[in-house]
Amino acid sequence: MPAPRIIATVALLLFTVSFLSAQETRGRYPEKMTVTVVDEAGKPITHANGFFRFGGYTNFKVNENGIFEIPMDKEQLEKIRVNDFTVKAEGYGPFSAHFKEDPIIPETFTVVLQPAQRIGGIVVDDEGNPVEGVDVRFLVTPITNYKVGRGLIVSYDVQTDAEGKWSFFNFPATDLTPYFSLKKEGFLQMGIGDIPAARLNPDAEGQYHEKIVIERGYTLSGKVIDETGTPIEGVTLQLSAYDAKPITSDKEGNFRFENCQLTDRMLLTAFAPGKASQAFLVEIRSDNEPLEIVMQPGRKLTFNVSDSAGKPLKDVEFRIAGIDGQPGRHSYAQNMNFLQENAKTDEDGHFVWNEGPDDPCDVVCFQRGYVTAELRVAPGQETIPITLYRSLVKLNVKDADTGEAIPSFLVTMYGYRNPKDERVSVQHSPETGTAGAKDMNISGGEYHANHFDIKAPGYETTSSRKIVRGEEDVVLDILMKKASTATVSATAGVPSATPLFPLSGGTILTPDGVPADNAVIEIAVAELACGPPAQPIHSDEKGMFVLSDDQHRMIGPQEFVMKITHASGAAVIDGNDFRRMHDREDNAQAEPIRLLKWGRIEGTLQVGNRKLEGTHVAFRWQKPDTLPASPGFYYGVTTKKDGRFIMDQVMPGTVKVTRRVPARGLDSSWSTYCEAIEVKPGETTVRAIGGKGKVVSGSVTVPATVDFRQYTARIVPKPDDLADLVSPDLPKEYWSDPFADDPSTCNVARLTWYETDEGKEYKRRAERYSRALGELRFTVLNRDGTFRFDDLPAGEYALVISETDNCGMGIEAGEWHWQSTFTVGEQPLDLGNLTMQRE
Repeated sequence: MPAPRIIATVALLLFTVSFLSAQETRGRYPEKMTVTVVDEAGKPITHANGFFRFGGYTNFKVNENGIFEIPMDKEQLEKIRVNDFTVKAEGYGPFSAHFKEDPIIPETFTVVLQPAQRIGGIVVDDEGNPVEGVDVRFLVTPITNYKVGRGLIVSYDVQTDAEGKWSFFNFPATDLTPYFSLKKEGFLQMGIGDIPAARLNPDAEGQYHEKIVIERGYTLSGKVIDETGTPIEGVTLQLSAYDAKPITSDKEGNFRFENCQLTDRMLLTAFAPGKASQAFLVEIRSDNEPLEIVMQPGRKLTFNVSDSAGKPLKDVEFRIAGIDGQPGRHSYAQNMNFLQENAKTDEDGHFVWNEGPDDPCDVVCFQRGYVTAELRVAPGQETIPITLYRSLVKLNVKDADTGEAIPSFLVTMYGYRNPKDERVSVQHSPETGTAGAKDMNISGGEYHANHFDIKAPGYETTSSRKIVRGEEDVVLDILMKKASTATVSATAGVPSATPLFPLSGGTILTPDGVPADNAVIEIAVAELACGPPAQPIHSDEKGMFVLSDDQHRMIGPQEFVMKITHASGAAVIDGNDFRRMHDREDNAQAEPIRLLKWGRIEGTLQVGNRKLEGTHVAFRWQKPDTLPASPGFYYGVTTKKDGRFIMDQVMPGTVKVTRRVPARGLDSSWSTYCEAIEVKPGETTVRAIGGKGKVVSGSVTVPATVDFRQYTARIVPKPDDLADLVSPDLPKEYWSDPFADDPSTCNVARLTWYETDEGKEYKRRAERYSRALGELRFTVLNRDGTFRFDDLPAGEYALVISETDNCGMGIEAGEWHWQSTFTVGEQPLDLGNLTMQRE
C-alpha cells in the first residue's frame, strides 16, 4: 500500500475512534432539548402547554417566545426509558412526539400546531333541564405527531356552566366524529361517539344548539338471608360493571347499589365465608323491586393436583368456570379472586374451597408449562384428584429432500373438543419458527386434542398428527416438500390475481353536491378476505380519492363492493360498476359518486306489554340481492327508560333489527330477529318493535349423558324444503388459506371450483340456507331442558334443536337433534315434550 494511502487510512481510523468515543461520551441524550411551538405561519404560540416524559412526568408552559426546555437527567433516563412530549394549545389540535427509536435525541425541535375547530353543546337531564357541573372529557388522536402510532390519545377536560353549556376549542379541523364522555355525581357516566362534529359547530352568532341527555342513575337494592331467614351481615356483593366497587350487607342484611345503568344482564356475585358462592344475572330497571338472596351453607371441596408422575404441584391456580343454574364461564373467571382469595394449591398440591355450591360446577385449573384442565365436579364429591400434563411440544421442521432446517416458517395450532372429531373447534394465531425449530405449548381446557399446520415460503403446507391430551414430551419431525413451480393463478380456469383495473379512484360529493372532505372509503369482498385487512382510505378536501395498493391486493380477482361514509351521508358502490367506470375507451372522467343522506330510526322495544329497558338493539343493513358482497353497516344502541331508543346515521335501505336475549346459564347473551325496517334518506322512521307475537314454549328429553347447556332451540319461517335448514359442507380442499402470502390468492381454489357443476350446486344450496336463516330466532335450552320464545308473530315455522356451534347464528348437524314444523295462531303455543333423535 502506498505511504499516502497508509497515512490517510490511519487518520481515518483515528477520526472514527475519536468520533465513536465522543458519541459514547455524549451518549444518546444532549444536556437539554429546546422545543419551539409555532403555528403554520411560523409565529410562536405563547399559550401552549402540555407535559413531557423524559425519565419522569413533568407539566410545562411555553415562555413568551413559544419555547420550553426539557432537561436531560441521564441517570433518571436510564431508569425510566420513556422519551416523549405532548403539546396542547387552545385553538389548535394536539401534537405528540415520541423519541423511543431515535439513536440521538435532538437538541432543538420545532412543533407546528394545526388549527382546530370549536365544538360545543348543551347537557340536559331526562326532562330537558340544563345540568350544571358536568365533567366533559374529550379523547383526541393527534393529527400531527412525530413517530407516534395511531393508538395515542390526548385527553381534555371541560365543564358545563349554569345553562348546561360547554365548548371545546382543540378538536382538529376535520369531519371526524369526536368521542367524549359525561360524568356527574348522581348521573350515569356516558360515552358519546356518534355525533358528527358538524352538528356540534356554533352558529353564526357563536351559539350551540346540540342537546345531549345525561341520564340519572338507577338503584339496585336487596337483602341477604340464610336458609333460616336470618339476615347475614358482611356479605360481599359485586356487580360486573366496569367501575363498580364491592359493597357489604349491613346488620339487617340490606345492600344497595346506587347510580346503576339500565341493563337486562348485569352479573351480581355474593360471597360470605362458609356460604355457597352465588352469581345472578340481574335486571336493572326503572321500577326495580328489592332482591332477596338466600345463601346456603358452603360445600367443602378439596382438590389434589399432581403431575403425571404423581408429584404434587404447588401454585396451581383455580377458576370457577360455571355453576349449574347460574351464569358462568368467563364472568366467573373475572370475579374468582373476589369469590375466593389465594385460589392456589399449597406445597402438597392441595386447594380447599369451603364455599362450593351443592349443584354441579365446572372448575378450571392451570399452571405455566402444563395443559389447562377443565373438569366437572359432581354432587356429593368431596375430594377431587386432578392430573396436569406437561404442555410443551417441540417441532423440528426440515426440507424433505435435503434434511436441512427450514430457516423461517409459520405454525398455526388448532384445537378439538373431541379427539375423534375432524371438525376444528378453535384456531389460534400463527407463531413464527426459525432455524428449523419451534416450541409450542398446547392450551387444553375444553380442547382435548391439537394439531399444527406449518407454512414456509416455497413449500407445501404440512400438517402434523393430532396430539391427544395425556401425551407428554412430544417431539414432531415435520418434513416439508417443495411447492410446485406452477403458480396457482396459472391453473386453467382460475382468474388472475392481478388487479383487473389500474390504480384508480373518483370524486365523492355530499348529498348537497359539494365535495366530501375526509370521507372514509372501505372495501368488502365477496369471498373471505385473507391476510392483513386493507386499511380504509380518506378523500381529500376536493372529495377525491385513489384506491390503495392494499385495497387492490384485497380485491384481487374477486367481486367486491365499496362502502363510503361521511358526516353528511353514505353510499355503496358495486365493484363491477366501479370497474366499468374506469374501463372506458374515451378515457372520459368518471361521474362523481353522490352520497345519500343518513336515515334515522326512533322507536320502542317490548315483549307483550312489557317495555324492555337496558336491552341492546342491533341494526344490520341488508344488502340487495344485486350486490356481490355485504359492505357491513352495523349499528347498536341500548334502550332507555320505557324501552325507548334512537339510532342516528343509518344507511338508507332495508335494516334488519335484532335484540339481545340474556341466556340463562351462560355469561353472554345472544341476539334474536325482531323485524325489518325500511329507512329512507334524510327521514326518521318511527317504529314500535315487538309486542305483537305469542309465546311459544316446550321441553326436550335427551339421554342423561347430554349436557343441555350445549344445545340451542332455533326457529325460522318454514322454508319450502326443510333440507335447506342444513348448512352445506364445503370440501376441505376448498377452504380459504387465511395466511396466504398474497391475500388475492387465498380463495383461488374455491373460485375455480365454483365454476364446476358440483361447485355451482354448493353455491345454490348455500344461498338457500342463507335465505332460510334470514329471520332466525334462537334461545339456549334451560337447565331442565325447557325453552321459550316470547314474541313470535303468527305464521308457519320450523324448529331445529341442535348443538350451539356458530354462537347460535347457524344450524349445524350434530349427534342429537330435533326438527319439526308448527303454526302460531292467536293463542300461546306449548309444543309439549320433544324427544331428541340421534343422527
